[in-house]
Amino acid sequence: MNGIIRYFDLQSARRGVAAGYAARVPLSVFPQYLALVLGITVQPFLAQFQITHKWSLDYGEWASWFAFALITGLLVFPAVYKKAFDPDKPYFVQFCAIFTAGVGWKSLLTVAAKAGIGS
Repeated sequence: MNGIIRYFDLQSARRGVAAGYAARVPLSVFPQYLALVLGITVQPFLAQFQITHKWSLDYGEWASWFAFALITGLLVFPAVYKKAFDPDKPYFVQFCAIFTAGVGWKSLLTVAAKAGIGS
Protein backbone atom coordinates (compact mmCIF):
# COMPACT_ATOMS: atom_id res chain seq x y z
CA MET A 1 0.00 0.00 0.00
CA ASN A 2 2.85 2.40 0.78
CA GLY A 3 4.27 1.77 -2.69
CA ILE A 4 1.02 2.91 -4.28
CA ILE A 5 0.91 6.04 -2.12
CA ARG A 6 4.53 6.91 -2.94
CA TYR A 7 3.87 6.35 -6.65
CA PHE A 8 0.91 8.76 -6.76
CA ASP A 9 2.54 11.36 -4.47
CA LEU A 10 3.76 13.94 -7.01
CA GLN A 11 5.48 16.04 -4.36
CA SER A 12 7.52 13.28 -2.73
CA ALA A 13 10.76 14.31 -4.46
CA ARG A 14 10.41 17.87 -3.19
CA ARG A 15 9.77 17.23 0.48
CA GLY A 16 12.53 18.70 2.58
CA VAL A 17 13.95 20.70 -0.34
CA ALA A 18 14.72 24.41 -0.02
CA ALA A 19 11.73 26.74 -0.25
CA GLY A 20 13.10 28.42 -3.39
CA TYR A 21 12.87 25.17 -5.34
CA ALA A 22 9.40 24.39 -4.04
CA ALA A 23 8.21 27.86 -5.05
CA ARG A 24 9.00 27.10 -8.70
CA VAL A 25 6.72 24.05 -8.80
CA PRO A 26 3.71 24.85 -11.01
CA LEU A 27 0.39 25.18 -9.26
CA SER A 28 -1.37 22.96 -11.75
CA VAL A 29 -0.25 19.77 -13.42
CA PHE A 30 -3.36 19.67 -15.60
CA PRO A 31 -1.64 20.96 -18.80
CA GLN A 32 1.05 18.32 -18.35
CA TYR A 33 -1.61 15.65 -17.89
CA LEU A 34 -3.31 16.85 -21.10
CA ALA A 35 -0.02 16.58 -23.00
CA LEU A 36 0.29 12.98 -21.78
CA VAL A 37 -3.31 12.14 -22.75
CA LEU A 38 -2.74 13.68 -26.18
CA GLY A 39 0.31 11.45 -26.66
CA ILE A 40 -1.69 8.39 -25.66
CA THR A 41 -4.55 9.45 -27.95
CA VAL A 42 -2.40 9.89 -31.08
CA GLN A 43 -0.38 6.69 -30.57
CA PRO A 44 -2.71 4.41 -32.59
CA PHE A 45 -2.68 6.87 -35.51
CA LEU A 46 1.11 6.90 -35.52
CA ALA A 47 1.19 3.09 -35.32
CA GLN A 48 -1.25 2.83 -38.23
CA PHE A 49 0.89 5.23 -40.27
CA GLN A 50 3.95 3.07 -39.61
CA ILE A 51 2.10 0.07 -41.05
CA THR A 52 0.30 1.66 -44.03
CA HIS A 53 2.41 4.77 -44.72
CA LYS A 54 -0.87 6.68 -45.07
CA TRP A 55 -2.49 9.09 -42.65
CA SER A 56 -5.98 8.11 -41.60
CA LEU A 57 -8.07 9.81 -38.96
CA ASP A 58 -10.70 7.11 -39.11
CA TYR A 59 -9.83 5.13 -36.01
CA GLY A 60 -13.33 3.92 -35.21
CA GLU A 61 -14.26 4.07 -31.54
CA TRP A 62 -12.92 7.55 -30.76
CA ALA A 63 -14.87 7.96 -27.53
CA SER A 64 -13.72 4.61 -26.19
CA TRP A 65 -10.08 5.25 -27.07
CA PHE A 66 -10.19 8.75 -25.55
CA ALA A 67 -11.72 7.37 -22.34
CA PHE A 68 -8.95 4.77 -22.29
CA ALA A 69 -6.37 7.56 -22.77
CA LEU A 70 -7.83 9.53 -19.85
CA ILE A 71 -7.71 6.53 -17.50
CA THR A 72 -4.28 5.36 -18.67
CA GLY A 73 -3.03 8.94 -18.31
CA LEU A 74 -4.10 8.97 -14.67
CA LEU A 75 -2.28 5.72 -14.03
CA VAL A 76 1.01 6.62 -15.71
CA PHE A 77 1.14 10.36 -15.00
CA PRO A 78 3.06 10.12 -11.71
CA ALA A 79 5.92 8.22 -13.35
CA VAL A 80 6.04 10.68 -16.26
CA TYR A 81 5.76 13.78 -14.07
CA LYS A 82 8.52 12.73 -11.69
CA LYS A 83 10.91 12.10 -14.59
CA ALA A 84 9.95 14.99 -16.90
CA PHE A 85 9.38 17.92 -14.55
CA ASP A 86 12.34 20.22 -14.10
CA PRO A 87 11.59 23.83 -13.13
CA ASP A 88 14.81 24.97 -14.81
CA LYS A 89 13.72 23.73 -18.26
CA PRO A 90 11.24 25.58 -20.49
CA TYR A 91 7.70 24.30 -20.28
CA PHE A 92 7.66 23.52 -24.01
CA VAL A 93 10.55 21.08 -23.56
CA GLN A 94 8.74 19.43 -20.66
CA PHE A 95 5.49 19.14 -22.62
CA CYS A 96 7.36 17.54 -25.54
CA ALA A 97 8.92 14.98 -23.20
CA ILE A 98 5.56 14.24 -21.62
CA PHE A 99 3.83 13.94 -25.01
CA THR A 100 6.51 11.52 -26.18
CA ALA A 101 6.09 9.49 -23.01
CA GLY A 102 2.37 9.30 -23.76
CA VAL A 103 3.11 7.72 -27.12
CA GLY A 104 5.03 5.03 -25.19
CA TRP A 105 2.15 4.46 -22.77
CA LYS A 106 2.43 0.66 -22.84
CA SER A 107 5.79 0.56 -21.09
CA LEU A 108 4.67 3.23 -18.62
CA LEU A 109 1.61 1.18 -17.71
CA THR A 110 3.99 -1.63 -16.73
CA VAL A 111 5.78 0.79 -14.38
CA ALA A 112 2.47 1.76 -12.80
CA ALA A 113 1.48 -1.90 -12.38
CA LYS A 114 4.79 -2.71 -10.69
CA ALA A 115 4.32 0.20 -8.29
CA GLY A 116 0.84 -1.09 -7.49
CA ILE A 117 1.91 -4.63 -6.67
CA GLY A 118 5.06 -3.53 -4.86
CA SER A 119 7.64 -5.14 -7.16
